[in-house]
Amino acid sequence: MFAEIHVERGRIRAVLPCLTGTIIRTETDTFTYPGCHVYPGLVDNHAHIVLLGEQLTYTSLADVNGAGELLSAIAASEPIDGWLRATGWNEELWTDRRIPTRDELDDITGDVPLFATRIDTHAALVNSAALRRSGINPAKMPHVLIDDDLEPIWTALPAPSPETLRRMIEQASLECVRNGITEVHDMHVNVSWLEVFRTLAEAGKLPIRVQAFVGGQSRQWVEEGQLPAGGELLRVCGVKLFADGALGSRGAFLSAPYSDDPATSGRELLTASQLKEMVTEIVQAGWPCVAIHAIGDQAVHNVIDAYEHVRAVADADDVILRLEHAQIVRDEDLQRMADSRIIACVQPTHCISDAPMAERRLGLDRCAWSYRWRSLANAGIHIGAGSDFPIESPDPLAGMSAFVNRVPRGSSAPWHESECLTRSEALDAFTIGAHVTSGMDYRRGRIAVGFDADLTILDGDVVSSAQMMQSSRHVVATFVAGTRRFER
Repeated sequence: MFAEIHVERGRIRAVLPCLTGTIIRTETDTFTYPGCHVYPGLVDNHAHIVLLGEQLTYTSLADVNGAGELLSAIAASEPIDGWLRATGWNEELWTDRRIPTRDELDDITGDVPLFATRIDTHAALVNSAALRRSGINPAKMPHVLIDDDLEPIWTALPAPSPETLRRMIEQASLECVRNGITEVHDMHVNVSWLEVFRTLAEAGKLPIRVQAFVGGQSRQWVEEGQLPAGGELLRVCGVKLFADGALGSRGAFLSAPYSDDPATSGRELLTASQLKEMVTEIVQAGWPCVAIHAIGDQAVHNVIDAYEHVRAVADADDVILRLEHAQIVRDEDLQRMADSRIIACVQPTHCISDAPMAERRLGLDRCAWSYRWRSLANAGIHIGAGSDFPIESPDPLAGMSAFVNRVPRGSSAPWHESECLTRSEALDAFTIGAHVTSGMDYRRGRIAVGFDADLTILDGDVVSSAQMMQSSRHVVATFVAGTRRFER
């Protein structure tokens, strides 16, 4: 929309017609963007700020094509805090998909411990030095560590210094505003990171709003004494759990074996009974939001069981129950999600990245249950959207394009086209719909008097332009609480 917007003390005080573009007037400045459209600030409701900062800091393996290139990239890297760190490898994109052995890793790293995470962060390559540093006999571990296998490694890794952590958060946050993002729901936040976030927020150096979901898999929030905490730029609002792993590493928990590996059905990281117990504890402690990662259809089913149970718990009626990813949902579970008011927090760019891999992992029949956004919407399930960055790009316009077009990379045709959303639905999922998933829709997500002046300025109309906008190159400016945080 074109509009002249008046801002006072970070809130919208007037919305006036403008025939020529967008004008933003604050107490001290006027910003004019001829021919540009203004939208409620774009939100990423499932992402990892520190992991993006790590990707911008550590050796990136996102562009390597094969085991040889991966080994060369690691061999050329330098240790940070005594460890070699690398991120983002994805054998599904390699020509031969051969993953290097631990012996090959040992040959190039020697006694320096190595930790190289897969793109989904649910699997990693480590060398023998890293295993020994973690108290593990290398002879007893597979070449690729998945999910629970990684816990000793995470424990052994040196924590980044406050200064390193600050730089990571600042770099990632600036990348967000360059992509038009005004708010991020930061998933699985380490409680020890919160002080750095708070310091940046109080100093005016945090350019985005952060809704923090602290880790809960081993009851970290209890051990650290963390409870919900409010704030304008930083709000600690939820607890994050994992029901299963990722599809790419065959850790997603399925009701039947993988089509390309019948020996496994994935990994159940928390049982249905454990989920019920943990969610009940979280709700009774007063947390307003619970977020549970569930990708495989059986994991999704188990999370719904837990959420149905908790809706019967006293004082749980207004708790926001989020199902993160919801990648594979059986027909029988759609109505159950709707009846229990379970929100689907989905990442549309996963679909266009994963479609060929999903067909191999699931077979064609089960792909009909996958990334089923239209089915969710038609069942009356609320949808909020994010990217899961750094697994995918922090680009909400790419996410909207994926919702609408659903064309896998390297393809020219939509994949299961009946599951596409409209442009308006896609925009809503990244604005007001995302705010619903944290309970902030009463003051964010609309351009209306009294709402927060979180605004994204684009060089065209994302809903009605002849060509669908597909990347953040269309972002002209980003405002958070009426302060300009980015301008092209």
